[in-house]
Amino acid sequence: MNGLPDLRDWLTAHGFRVTTNSLGLPGKACDWYAYRRSAIPARSCECNDRQTMQLVVRPYINIDIPEWSSVEVDVTGEAGGVWYKLQAYSLNPDELREKLPAIEDALMAAWNAIPAEKQTQGELL
Repeated sequence: MNGLPDLRDWLTAHGFRVTTNSLGLPGKACDWYAYRRSAIPARSCECNDRQTMQLVVRPYINIDIPEWSSVEVDVTGEAGGVWYKLQAYSLNPDELREKLPAIEDALMAAWNAIPAEKQTQGELL
């Protein structure tokens, strides 16, 4: 796996699993992403019917500007019959290390705030 090995090791040490990103996005020198289930109580994704939501961390390095790197963290799931992708992005790797607990709290709070019931046309959320 290529790109940001220090971040990959840090994430692994903090309970994340790492796997190869098979999408092969152009201009992206990192070929991996990390994921783990959150310990924060959250409603399950309606599609996956799991007890806890999953955080996904995706690192990016611009091939043309190798000193530039960015990380995004997301929670993705179905609620109320709609798919949502809640995301914190444009973080540098040091910010991620420092702010991951607060980011996870915010993403899970946002996920839990989405109404679970399907809305009919014209109803306000």
